[in-house]
Amino acid sequence: MSLVRITLSLFVFLIGLSAAFAQTDAVEYSIAVVPKGTDKARWQAIHAGAVKASEELAAEGINVNILWKGDNVARSDKQIQVVDTFTGQRLSGILVASLDESHLGGNVRFDRDSDLPMVHIDSGLDADRPISYVATDNFQGGAIAADRIGQLTEGVGNVILLRHKQGDSNSEAREAGFIERIRRGYPSIRMLSIDQYSGDSMREADEAAQYLLNRYGRRVNAVFASSVEGADAMLNALRNFNLAGQVFLVGYEASPATLDAIRTGEIQGLVVTNPYRMGYVGVTTLVDHIQGGNSPTMVDTGVTLVTMSNIESSEVQEALGAQGSEAIQ
Repeated sequence: MSLVRITLSLFVFLIGLSAAFAQTDAVEYSIAVVPKGTDKARWQAIHAGAVKASEELAAEGINVNILWKGDNVARSDKQIQVVDTFTGQRLSGILVASLDESHLGGNVRFDRDSDLPMVHIDSGLDADRPISYVATDNFQGGAIAADRIGQLTEGVGNVILLRHKQGDSNSEAREAGFIERIRRGYPSIRMLSIDQYSGDSMREADEAAQYLLNRYGRRVNAVFASSVEGADAMLNALRNFNLAGQVFLVGYEASPATLDAIRTGEIQGLVVTNPYRMGYVGVTTLVDHIQGGNSPTMVDTGVTLVTMSNIESSEVQEALGAQGSEAIQ
């Protein structure tokens, strides 16, 4: 055999050997993602972000199998059952967006008995050994809403806060941020009501909005609704009382109705989060931890203030587009 043929054969052999070693050294992980539900665009966006992260990691030779499971019924006991089911499987880690932080932290088995790495997304978790919290700084989001109302009212007037529900740490944080910023930054703004809740159902939200406008409609200058349900209900109530566009409305998160109202001038601001980024960063943070990296305790995925003047901007369209074709609900 000629020297050229021997050299060529050796080269081909070495290439094959390298490929074999590359396949042997391929890294594979299984990560469970447990959302608060599966029926809303918010949770679907978290799933899409997690899948995107797995695709990009695969291009780097890190194969991540995303196991997605939630329940259409938003109940903490059902979520605990889902998480407990995952603890009996061979997993590399888990992402959890808890419905009830104290309930989940006190009842999920792996918090006490397992070394399974966990990252919290969207909501904080009262657990013994968190790795990272990947979510929005809701306190800051509430402060941004307060600044928007301060700008709209020129720092003078009467304001209503329509809360979401008791026990929801995200909405409670944004409400606390709103109240503190108003009290510290806008001493000439008076808060007429801060103790009404929209709840999770539109019926309950409509009742709360109607009650507030029946009582304060002649005096109120602006409203902050700290949830999608609250913003949708207050928009409808303002229209029914012929106050839409006269009373300033700032909401938290977006729906098709509230985005349309931004364009018509009936809503003057929406503070929106980025659940797609939560899913994406949650997976990359967890993989980095599994591989021995130093994971940050808190990862703020940011908020965007949407107004009539910027709704068509690339920044806002990117934030809204990351959530899919429909707005977060």
